Amino acid sequence: MNMPQNRLWVKKELRLLGSIQLMTSLIIQSLGYFWTYLFFSQSIVFEKGSEYFPAIGTSGYSLWSSFLFSTSGSLSIILQRRPSNDMLIWTLTMNILSVFATLIGLYLTTFELTLASKIKTPIWQYRSARMLTVYILLFTILEMFVAAMATEWTCKARQTDEENRKEPIRLL
Repeated sequence: MNMPQNRLWVKKELRLLGSIQLMTSLIIQSLGYFWTYLFFSQSIVFEKGSEYFPAIGTSGYSLWSSFLFSTSGSLSIILQRRPSNDMLIWTLTMNILSVFATLIGLYLTTFELTLASKIKTPIWQYRSARMLTVYILLFTILEMFVAAMATEWTCKARQTDEENRKEPIRLL
């Protein structure tokens, strides 16, 4: 007796998107470590009452978001290699959470950059912090597009799987 084949269809490019998510998470995490090092090593400049409000550094965005991005990227790679319904649901959930994390990151970085743009002092710590925040913003935007694309592909795979299950099995 033949076992039924797994009819779950997942794009081959999902592995590439998962790899991009992993690399993006590592870059955001590294930038966050640099930002945190700058914040703590130059704490006199960033003390309370200063002109610069470090929203990225104090929220820990780069640390918790990189965890979400790397998890969703890993699940995307695993889903493409070993497709299953459970893995599809986990991948879809983690990519949706990644999209929400990028929206929070976009808010935090634009908030920080808006406040930092009003500062006219040329202190190198402020300039370095703005530069790191801009890089985090760019990679957050990249992650948002990648996670949205992976979410779309996994949604289509789920819909296709549900449609295939509704078809009656023909016996010859």
